[in-house]
Amino acid sequence: MLATETLEFTDAHGACVARLRLFALDAAAKSADPPSLIRLDPAVARVQGEEAVQLIEGARYEYEFEDGRVRLDAADGEPGRLIEASRLAGRAHSGFLSPGLNTGRLALVARDEAGVSLGTAAVEVRSRKIGYRDDYRLMLEDITERCVDLLLELRAPTALRAAPDPGYTPRTIAQRFAFLKALLGSSSFQNALHRIASHPHQRWEPEETSFDTRRGFRPDARGLRQLARASRRVPLPVSHLLAAAIPSLPERISLYRNVQTEDTPENRFVKFALQGFSGFLAMMLQRLDTTGANDARLHHELAVLIGQLDGALNADVFRGVSPPDMLPLGSPVLQRKEGYREVYQAWLKFDMAARLVWQGGDDVYGAGQRDIATLYEYWVFFKLLDIVTGVFQLNRPAAAELMEETADGFGLKLKSGEQLGFEGITFAGARPLRARFSYNRSFTRNANRSAAGSWTERMRPDYTISLWPADFKADEAEAQELMVHVHFDAKYRIDSIEQLFGRDDAELDAATAVADLNEEKQEQKLGRYKRADLLKMHAYRDAIRRTQGAYVLYPGDVPQQWQGFHEILPGLGAFPIKPGNGDGVLTAFIQDVVTHTCDRATARERQSYHVYQVQEAPPPYAVLHKLPEKEIGSARRAAPLAETHVLIGWYKDKAHLEWVLKSGLYNFRMDIERGSLRLKPEVSGAQYLLLHSHKGATSPSLLRVSKEGPRVLSRDALKAKGYPGEPSRPFYLVYDVTPAEGFDGYEWDYRKWPDRLLNRASAEPQTITLDVLMAAAEGNLLVRVMG
Repeated sequence: MLATETLEFTDAHGACVARLRLFALDAAAKSADPPSLIRLDPAVARVQGEEAVQLIEGARYEYEFEDGRVRLDAADGEPGRLIEASRLAGRAHSGFLSPGLNTGRLALVARDEAGVSLGTAAVEVRSRKIGYRDDYRLMLEDITERCVDLLLELRAPTALRAAPDPGYTPRTIAQRFAFLKALLGSSSFQNALHRIASHPHQRWEPEETSFDTRRGFRPDARGLRQLARASRRVPLPVSHLLAAAIPSLPERISLYRNVQTEDTPENRFVKFALQGFSGFLAMMLQRLDTTGANDARLHHELAVLIGQLDGALNADVFRGVSPPDMLPLGSPVLQRKEGYREVYQAWLKFDMAARLVWQGGDDVYGAGQRDIATLYEYWVFFKLLDIVTGVFQLNRPAAAELMEETADGFGLKLKSGEQLGFEGITFAGARPLRARFSYNRSFTRNANRSAAGSWTERMRPDYTISLWPADFKADEAEAQELMVHVHFDAKYRIDSIEQLFGRDDAELDAATAVADLNEEKQEQKLGRYKRADLLKMHAYRDAIRRTQGAYVLYPGDVPQQWQGFHEILPGLGAFPIKPGNGDGVLTAFIQDVVTHTCDRATARERQSYHVYQVQEAPPPYAVLHKLPEKEIGSARRAAPLAETHVLIGWYKDKAHLEWVLKSGLYNFRMDIERGSLRLKPEVSGAQYLLLHSHKGATSPSLLRVSKEGPRVLSRDALKAKGYPGEPSRPFYLVYDVTPAEGFDGYEWDYRKWPDRLLNRASAEPQTITLDVLMAAAEGNLLVRVMG
């Protein structure tokens, strides 16, 4: 049986105007953990600061009004995002409600068939993957410590509870708008404006009036002085009683009387405050039009609120009120008189920052809240920032450095990309490292392999930690394969390892594993990818140059790591991180990454060096010969041609060549004179020997160095070996050689080598690599790539 609850909609007077039944589309909704539809005891709801009827994020509900003439609407946000009314004839009073990832207080409106609001109600949308009253609140409070504006979203359908925070000013338009919207929509503020209009503050003021002296008036001292001194006088008749004392009187005199006026400092202040509110909303409306944002609902809300304020300002009481020349903030009228007190307090709170609250109260208002997935992403950013600053012993940046305005200028968001590259040097090991922590950094497509970026298409991980030796600049480290990027993606929608990566192959038998793969293939044909997050981590690892690790951060409990080799990097995996559970596992991993990067003897360090060497000088030739694939006498693969060194030696005559081939020895001079051999690494480690002589002649076959490294033989020992002629030096460096297998049929022309020694210097020993040697092979199949 489906779980169901009834929601009552009330009008401004608290009377019930409609009833709506909610059905959880889950037979186990009541017994699920957490349950998807519950009703709290009203007392518990008040204590917790929550709505009594509670839904769960990500669930889907069916609704139906008892009265078929009533329609459901969302109080905020775009209704189509949450509410899907039935399209069946006569069923518009029913449909589906899907809160998605929006959590917090969800306000709903009941409307009649003409769209007129009948009443309102609200439900609480709880978080599914983290505890709503502990971990969820902890997450929001952690973000609020940095900046409450990061929680706010004007267009969000759900709201958090906020209250003015004295001593702080709001940083964004979103805060002021949330307060003003709640203020103008409250019946208490509307009643306050009505009270001012019907019982305005008045005061007595002296008013100057011009009186005809022929009319009767009550004289005062000033009037008597004007009778004696004023100009434009007329003579009194001789018969007048005063004619003997005052022969003439002025035609008119000015007298003052006390009259009541509404042009008071307090009324001027109220008009000033309402005009300030209206001007703020007009500025928002203008900015909305300027940015071209297609937001009809917000546009309509602004127009309605401006209309309310204009209606209040058109009241008779404000028509004769002049602009203020001072703000009477200490006035007892503003502080105590009904109506004025509410406007005064609203004006003060309008310039106060919002603070997050959980319980209700007179000052509490609703502010649109970002969806929980975005909030989780922000929270993970701050947790990673704390870990990075702790591990690398860096100073935490000020909150203002981490944020920027949203595109419409109404709110704040975290800076992203190169704008937020928090950087510093760490001495966590003997090797100083420079570290950079980035949020939403874009790695754009870049054909230059020595530059940062992706070699396929643009990639943008949520968070990136980049490490490189402090002696190098970032671009130098990228070019020389010294940069180490480790990426993280926050995935709130995931709550188990199996959701992320599928079932562990090690726990499946062969038949089940094959069945799983077949099922995955079928799902992919329908556009559904069960292991999409694992594939995305592989994409980061493969596409973004110098990436050594890519990991998912999710609100679960089980970590998972795969290592590409036997070291911590390269690797893929996932780490659980959620409020209340600590971050010890993730912190330990990042510390291990730093230790690994400081270690100069890792396989990854060696591999990156060879990658740099290979990419620095691309091979000029494509070698298409059939050559030995394995080391002689071993199952190990042969070394690359460019890393296989060949000694080029001189034989002076035919007898010398025959002795070399017969004895399996070749001697180099050992002294400081010209023609002697310097023991460079490529000389002592050479694997082949090719002999050449006058006019480019070469030995009939390539010789292989049959023993590791040369040995030193004396003149006498060399003669004992049958050396032809008389050795001229007391000691020689001698290699053991034998004909090389796999090179039969090739001949080499010394004169074709581009870096050959010329003239007399051609008799001196030198080394080349095997790929260059094969370029000079007669009848070869080489294809020149460069030049």
